[in-house]
Amino acid sequence: MRVREHLLETPHSGIRRMADLASTIDDPVELAGGDPNFTTPQHIIDGAAARSSAGSTGYAPGEGFLELREAIVDKLARVNRVTADPDEVCVTTGACGGLFTSLMLAVEPGREVLLPDPGWSNYAAMIHVLGARCVPYAVDASTGWRLDPAVVEAAITPDTAALILNSPGNPTGVVFDPADLIAVTEMATDRGIAVISDEAYDEVVFDTEPFSVASQVNSDQLLTVYSFSKTYAMTGWRIGYAVGPADFVNELSLVQEPVVSSAATISMHGATVALQGPQDCVTGMVAAYAERCHQAMVLLDAEGIGYVAPGGSFFIMVDIRDSGLDSWSFATRLVEQHRVVAVPGLAFGQGGEGFVRVSLAAAPETILEGLGRIAETLDGIRNRAPAAV
Repeated sequence: MRVREHLLETPHSGIRRMADLASTIDDPVELAGGDPNFTTPQHIIDGAAARSSAGSTGYAPGEGFLELREAIVDKLARVNRVTADPDEVCVTTGACGGLFTSLMLAVEPGREVLLPDPGWSNYAAMIHVLGARCVPYAVDASTGWRLDPAVVEAAITPDTAALILNSPGNPTGVVFDPADLIAVTEMATDRGIAVISDEAYDEVVFDTEPFSVASQVNSDQLLTVYSFSKTYAMTGWRIGYAVGPADFVNELSLVQEPVVSSAATISMHGATVALQGPQDCVTGMVAAYAERCHQAMVLLDAEGIGYVAPGGSFFIMVDIRDSGLDSWSFATRLVEQHRVVAVPGLAFGQGGEGFVRVSLAAAPETILEGLGRIAETLDGIRNRAPAAV
């Protein structure tokens, strides 16, 4: 069957490419993925099963069950300090579904979308599939991956249709300064540019409170996208939600209809139970990620390896510039010689070169074992004797 040439050129995820490479070796130390080593809390599983066993297994409304959207509204007020109505919420197939459908609605083919560099690799894939153009804006390691409003402004052109923000960030772990988020959002929305704020890791923050730009900027050009995947370890449930102007959100639910109909009914039940139930599971998992991050930084400090301290999410970018290798070569060597799977920074844009992304979603002992082998790899390269002449 014929495939459109344009889609054959889609820049697919480097994360998946590394996972494919890891599948060729025995007993890899897996530090590439963002799938928590926690299972979904049992009360969420039991609650979703109970509702399904009681007979609620049919189609759901395209925008999601009202009970869930009302629970989301309560969560937004409690956690994000965002005021919303249920008709401003659309339940989606994960944050990924919300991001793709929002971009499809907001961006015409040929227009430009600004995205962070380094940034999550699927942003570029989505934009390409939709026939739009990626325009990176740099978040530089030398500044702690800071969001610089001046850098973003310089990237805006008359063809700019949308801007993607991501805090807490993937792959960097950065939590952008609220003042910078506000400045960039106001600058863009005032010019009629759609701002899509990816807040999939909103509650996975260390030493700070969750911040949503929608709590401070009121604009009909702003949409925020959230996920249950990270907060509640519900990655396989594929459930998220988008929050924004009611007319846009209504169109989003209609456009998602011919693609997925709606999010899965059983997943909506699980999400409802997650929001209505105890939240100590969230605080416990976030505390565990924070401790893993601390242990990782202690090991890297002891080994003299550079990094930028994460403020949240599941990731830390490890500086491998001393190796003299590009990040793909280094990551490939890690797999082939030391059975450690990390993601080359270049998979997330030119700004990620010189780093590899290490996941803190793995078990603590796995993280420390993998970082130890990364240190051994760097030491081996640094101490390598010059070739004979």
